[in-house]
Amino acid sequence: MEQVERRSPLYTFVICPNNSGSTLLVRLLATSDQVSVFDSMNHEGQWLVHRDDPEAMPVPDTESDELRNWTTNEAKFADPQRYHWERIKAVWHRAWDLRKAVLVEKSPPMVMAAPLLQEQFAPARFIVSVRSPYAFAEGVRRKRGYPLSVATAHWVRSSRLQLRNRAVLEGSLFFRYEDLCQSPEAIAARILEYIPELGRLDVGRAFDIMGEHSTIRDFNGDSLGRMSAADLDEINTALAGHEDVLEALGYERIIRA
Repeated sequence: MEQVERRSPLYTFVICPNNSGSTLLVRLLATSDQVSVFDSMNHEGQWLVHRDDPEAMPVPDTESDELRNWTTNEAKFADPQRYHWERIKAVWHRAWDLRKAVLVEKSPPMVMAAPLLQEQFAPARFIVSVRSPYAFAEGVRRKRGYPLSVATAHWVRSSRLQLRNRAVLEGSLFFRYEDLCQSPEAIAARILEYIPELGRLDVGRAFDIMGEHSTIRDFNGDSLGRMSAADLDEINTALAGHEDVLEALGYERIIRA
């Protein structure tokens, strides 16, 4: 009997900072019956490794300001020596359904070390995404209580890294959270063109997002509604001198009289 050769799975990494829509994006990818995602907190591979082999890769210290603010410790998260790839792969391969064609992973701190993923996994695809600094900073403050200035500095650092990742991750697909929410059909079409192995994506499905069961919608307006003029001033002060990042990512300052 002729044996059918099994194709290697396609590794797909969502490279996206925290509070920027990465969980929504992974759940959209998971509407394809060809996808395996992790059954872990926010579908993040880092927490599986932390549970099963804690010394195999760096993860944010949940008792420190690294959580949702990991760019404060570049020496930790960008150091290649801290990533023990055979051990990481062993954990992830046990957790993925290897019968699926597309294996999806996302861990926000990998924004700092994304080029290492490109060295270690093949064939691989990289979806790179960002979100408005205003909604990002408001979300980080709401979740962790950091000052908006601290959250915005994290946005600036992670966004500069995303510009690097967009340039060095070969053939990566880039779009913003706002693009996905405003034109989900168009973004889904771009994703399917980039990863035809997905087959189809259900952009009309309702997801649990921000404590609400909802179809894809832009929550940035909700975040802006929670901010005062003084809050916007604090963010804009922290963005001063980083106009190049805003322009490169297609964002403008928001000023409320």
